Formats: sequence, structure tokens, C-alpha cells
Amino acid sequence: VWNLASNRLSFLNSFKMKMSVILGITHMTFGVILGVFNHLHFKNICSIYLVFIPELVFMVSLFGYLMFMIIYKWLAYSAANSNLAPSILIHFINMFVMQSNDNAQLYTGQVGI
Repeated sequence: VWNLASNRLSFLNSFKMKMSVILGITHMTFGVILGVFNHLHFKNICSIYLVFIPELVFMVSLFGYLMFMIIYKWLAYSAANSNLAPSILIHFINMFVMQSNDNAQLYTGQVGI
């Protein structure tokens, strides 16, 4: 269906960009998890608590939430109502600058998160 649409190129670019974000985050998380085996092999238990756990918590909480928003937006909005979907990029930026846009929510209860 998307091959016949007039916005085919913008859809494919957006899709490829979101897929690369998901694959990149998965790859980074896998690399951090592999790092714990180095810490265990060299018996560097301190690095597990001071490096591995903070890296994993930060990455999963921040980028895991980004992956959740991307997948939720794919599932919740179709081509018919895609013009109503809020921007994930704007929401992610507003999350860091502590601003909220109550009228552009991706899901109910998003402001509380």
C-alpha cells in the first residue's frame, strides 16, 4: 500500500530511522551486558556496582522509554489518523527541559511519567 502512496519516501525514511534507533539501542544494551562478563572475569566487582548497573539503569530507563514510545506509536496510530499522532522527538526534548504539552499526549497518563 505504501508503494502507491504519495508520501512513500517520507514514510520509508521515517521507518528506516526508527528501525535504526531500535537496533542501535538494542546493540548498545547488548554491549553493556557483555561488559559485565569482563568485570567478572577480572574480578572487578566494584566496576559492576559503579559502572555496569548505572549504565544499564540509565540506558534502559531513557532509551528503553524511547523504544516503547516508537513501538506504541506504530501500534496505536494508523495511516488514517497519523496526523493526530504527537511527535516523539518534541516529547523527548520536552522531557529533558521539564516542559509538558498536555494536549499532545501519546497515551493517557503520559504526563505523570
